[in-house]
Amino acid sequence: MMLTGSSLQAGALPEPILRLKQLPVFCNALLPDSTAALAAPRGDLELCYSPQTGYLWNQSFDPALVAYNPTYENSLHYSPRFAAFAAQLADRLIARYNLAGKRIVEIGCGEGNFLAQLCEGGHNTGIGYDPSYDPARSKVATSAAMQIKTAHYPTDRPIDADLVVCQHVLEHLSDPTGLLTSVRKSLESNGERGSAVYFEVPDATYMVEQLAVWDLIYEHVSYFSAPTMRLLFESCGFQVTEIGRSFGDQYLYVEAIARPLDSEQAHPDVTQLTKLTELIATFGEHVQRLVADWNRDLSDMVAAGRVAVWGAGSKGVTFLNLLDAGRDVSHVIDVNPNKAGLHLPGTGHRITSPDSLVGSNVKTVLVMNPLYVPEVQDTLAALGLGPDVVSVG
Repeated sequence: MMLTGSSLQAGALPEPILRLKQLPVFCNALLPDSTAALAAPRGDLELCYSPQTGYLWNQSFDPALVAYNPTYENSLHYSPRFAAFAAQLADRLIARYNLAGKRIVEIGCGEGNFLAQLCEGGHNTGIGYDPSYDPARSKVATSAAMQIKTAHYPTDRPIDADLVVCQHVLEHLSDPTGLLTSVRKSLESNGERGSAVYFEVPDATYMVEQLAVWDLIYEHVSYFSAPTMRLLFESCGFQVTEIGRSFGDQYLYVEAIARPLDSEQAHPDVTQLTKLTELIATFGEHVQRLVADWNRDLSDMVAAGRVAVWGAGSKGVTFLNLLDAGRDVSHVIDVNPNKAGLHLPGTGHRITSPDSLVGSNVKTVLVMNPLYVPEVQDTLAALGLGPDVVSVG
């Protein structure tokens, strides 16, 4: 099967499996005041599914609404839990691909935190591409051996790289096949050296299995499962060396080598597709029920005392925008200092740091990602606070 253009959508179900109306177009482009945040542009999500490829996508996605710029901020490296994950991943990639004195390229590098770890950990040189890069923004890690360009990955020239990294970018693209084909072509000049690539996306199977509803955002036009990613990479001329889950199974990663491969031999795993299709059959119904249940539960929590949401990223934005009771949440907390004082799109909540909870009489703290519960509890204890901590994810 050779994928071109929209062929990932082949044999799609006749109707969307889920419709969510008027979500903020951007979850991670925060606003300077509540007025601007309330007026943030919105768009519909109509989630469609192809049983032939396992591909999920928003058929109402309008790329003209999504223009990434330096107001976009989604770094998670300020979390100790995530920082540990990133450090372990960097060490693993350095060891696996013998990255010592090598050249690394990252697509969508953000502030360059992960690229810096790869450079410093193996005395490598790196170049990152990201149109949302802001050199003035606070960083967790940096390296004199890397440079970041406020631009998209160049697809019109050869790229000299031993490893190409791309984390949480592919799901934002209306033409993922186009990017992979371009990356494959840009690495052709490396010949027998066989440049490696590491791509990472949210795992759609996890989202459907665990009803991770708050991972549904307008920014993500695509939602990838393992069979879809294998099909996609193999059809674009990569030899897949490993596919797996990471970060509590929330992430799906692909490691591959840019070597010639007969794209006609690319086929998705039938067993995995069958399991995913069975889960998809009831996903829309489960989502609607979960949203209704959380709306009721949040109303009850607010009636009992002040409620804070911990996590001003995609999950927090979707949660607060989908629930009517979200307007009564008193605090939105995030450990990323670049977000402090800014406002969430759609709801206008002001983001504050954890110490803003001191003296606030918050009774309940809702943690948007279950992986962060232990560190949230530790932070609250260090502040001398003991609210109820509830995992939302």
